Amino acid sequence: MPQYVAPNSDVTRLAFMNRAIKTAEDVPEDGVQRLPTPLLADLQTHYAAYRKAYDAVDAALSQRKTETEESAAAMARLQMYLSHFWTAVANRAQRENQPVGVLGYYKLNNDGSRPAPSRREEWLELATSVVNGDAAAVAAGYPAAANPSAAEVQAVLDTAVAESNDLPTADAAYDEAQTAVAALRPQADALIRAVRAAVLYSTYEMDEPSQRRVLRNYGSVYRYLPGEPVDEGDTLTGEAG
Repeated sequence: MPQYVAPNSDVTRLAFMNRAIKTAEDVPEDGVQRLPTPLLADLQTHYAAYRKAYDAVDAALSQRKTETEESAAAMARLQMYLSHFWTAVANRAQRENQPVGVLGYYKLNNDGSRPAPSRREEWLELATSVVNGDAAAVAAGYPAAANPSAAEVQAVLDTAVAESNDLPTADAAYDEAQTAVAALRPQADALIRAVRAAVLYSTYEMDEPSQRRVLRNYGSVYRYLPGEPVDEGDTLTGEAG
């Protein structure tokens, strides 16, 4: 016998509720209304809130992805500028026979090798140190770095910091949206059970295939075993996702 598949995701819950609402709203005045008026009103209200919250999760996730991509792009640009900056500083030190100590202003090792930070925050701190180091080098009598200059690195750093600061805000908005949806799921499940109970009660004199047909019109989905006869008119025979 076909088995009812209870909605177990936001999409399947919303699909059930929407189908039930549309079927109930389309019942003619002289037709059989299988959902009590208070239940239909609660279903409509909760569906609207649930749908809005679900859409907010999608919007927050999209914004989070955008901020992540923008932060990654800004960080990659900062790393490129630092690489070019270090190359220019090391080449000039070698070309002008500057003392190895000058490399320390720019966080380079005595042999010209570079630091290898692994986290975003470490890169931001390192870039700040490099910019400050150039000012210290100039104060010590060395020429300012060029191609790129410390000012150019600072501009790229400012962008990277701003983009990095946007990430926690986007993460928090996404978490809040998910929490809001989670809070609506229990009531959605209760309403879905109430819809099925009301339809089952109003169709108790029907045979089981006819009952399932009506229940499908109100959102229910059924799963069939391999080789099991499919109810007439049932086009969705797989398990709901």
